[in-house]
Amino acid sequence: MHEISVLQKAVDLAENTARENGIEKITYLTLEVGELSGYLPVFFYKYYPIVIEKRPIFEGSELHIITVAGEALCKDCEAMYNVARNEGACPKCGSRNKTILSGQEFLLKEIGY
Repeated sequence: MHEISVLQKAVDLAENTARENGIEKITYLTLEVGELSGYLPVFFYKYYPIVIEKRPIFEGSELHIITVAGEALCKDCEAMYNVARNEGACPKCGSRNKTILSGQEFLLKEIGY
């Protein structure tokens, strides 16, 4: 699962940022995960307790995930649509020629303390 490695990096970044700013306790992390990123939020929730093990700064903390919709603009008819819900094809004209507007992101959005 590649979710473990990116979650590890997000936790490392949060911990380093907290320490640099004199924060001793992190209460939650908020991640933004795009529908088209290839990451499955269920695995982030599953592995979060394992990744924060032996890190006192995270004791009792929670993981929050904001799912960002995978939106696209059809290059042929200029319709905007949800890529996942429409299996990659424009619901208006059927074209697969598109520009992805959102849904590929993976961000450490917020560190709660």
